[in-house]
Amino acid sequence: MSTTTSSDIATRIAQRLAEAVGPRRYAMWFDRSARLDYCDARQTLQVSVPNRFFADWIGRHFHDDLCEAARRELGQPVTLDLRVEPERFTQEEPAAPAAQRRSEATGRSRAPAATASRGAAEAEAPLGTTLSTLRHRLEDFVVGPSNELAYAAARSMVEDDEGTSVHPLFLHGGCGLGKTHLLQGLCRAVLERDPHARVLYTTGERFTNEYITAVRTNRLEAFRRRVRRLDLLAVDDVHFLANKQATQQEFLHSFDQIELGGAKVVLASDSHPKLIKQFSEALVSRCVRGLVVQVNPPDEATRLRLVQVLAQRRGLTLEPGLAQALARRGAASVREIEGMITKLQALAALARQSGQRVDGPIGYSLAQPLLEEGVPEMPRRPVRVEALIQTVAQQVGVTPQQILGTSRHRFVVLARALVIHLARQCTSMSYPEIAARMGRENHSTVITAAQRMQRQLKENPTLLLPAQAQPMTLMELLQRVQRELARAEA
Repeated sequence: MSTTTSSDIATRIAQRLAEAVGPRRYAMWFDRSARLDYCDARQTLQVSVPNRFFADWIGRHFHDDLCEAARRELGQPVTLDLRVEPERFTQEEPAAPAAQRRSEATGRSRAPAATASRGAAEAEAPLGTTLSTLRHRLEDFVVGPSNELAYAAARSMVEDDEGTSVHPLFLHGGCGLGKTHLLQGLCRAVLERDPHARVLYTTGERFTNEYITAVRTNRLEAFRRRVRRLDLLAVDDVHFLANKQATQQEFLHSFDQIELGGAKVVLASDSHPKLIKQFSEALVSRCVRGLVVQVNPPDEATRLRLVQVLAQRRGLTLEPGLAQALARRGAASVREIEGMITKLQALAALARQSGQRVDGPIGYSLAQPLLEEGVPEMPRRPVRVEALIQTVAQQVGVTPQQILGTSRHRFVVLARALVIHLARQCTSMSYPEIAARMGRENHSTVITAAQRMQRQLKENPTLLLPAQAQPMTLMELLQRVQRELARAEA
């Protein structure tokens, strides 16, 4: 049988396959991701694909459809031969899995050997997320009870070659707890496993800005093609989309198209999707149907490991007692612990410049300025907001009802700011969650109060409170509240 005849047979088999599985599924998995060839001498239908991913997927999901399409065309059974032949897929038709899975996802079908049009090739342009742009690795993530579920979920998405992991994955928690590390580490691990994978790590703000630019420059279709042909979409700070209805609608459509093609979506926010105000009901529904995992502040054991690991990365060796002391002092997030280690490194460098020998492990003498900064020690485990409010009210001399109310009396405002500051340190709640528990509609007021408290703690003014007989500094008040919380915990 001539080559032309064999090619015609393969084309007709492809047409029957498209009718059987539907034009949309055919476009996703065969249109520019497979080559069909028929060998009459061996009565074999050869299916060439660009990589093992496609070979496994097509073998599991389309084996019977391919055999049936060939049988109907030829009137006899054929043998199916699946081959991985990346050299058959040119640069104009890249072999990146997501790009091929979603190529021509508009529902139109073409012959398998068709050449990509100029517009489709333009849509295949790199999205810009490469290994060099990702700072974090999953291997460097310090795992503890507060984040082990989030880490396991991220790792399972990387290692899931069968498409069985639960997704979308939605991570939520306060600032500086490792959400960005997990998202970037996940993206990096996927790219290391498959350099051709289409991966995009972005933020809610960047997605919004790029969408607005696409609308203004009349390039919306190109923007959609590029976003919707991904293997993995990771969006940090997705709560930025709140109150942006048009952007939410566009993101929702992209979300659906990406998942329809078998790709994965992982999102991160400072609060649970149901607590993000002005998030559309449809978008909340998409987020919660997968795996929603809270990332909590590190417990003392995890803080100790963080201190040791971060110090080691800076080339610092700490005495065991000093590492314990640093782990016990007011670091509610990984970023704050990093800040302590940075200061410790600066103290060590300053000591060397002044002629001191810093050869052995760093001890209390060198770290004394850091330990004397007056940062109160963290409680051993998260506390309830109700307990915070009650304790602060008793120490300041106001009532819990006043703290939760609208009074602007200076002691009530002080107590309210203390509760917010301690809630960020001693609980796993984000600003929107704290605002909700305190009856505030807008969490921006909570953020403002927390920032004001940070400034006041640096100034450390002296206070004469209704509940105290003697004046005390603000730092002393904060330490007294934490001691009372620790006593109640015990």
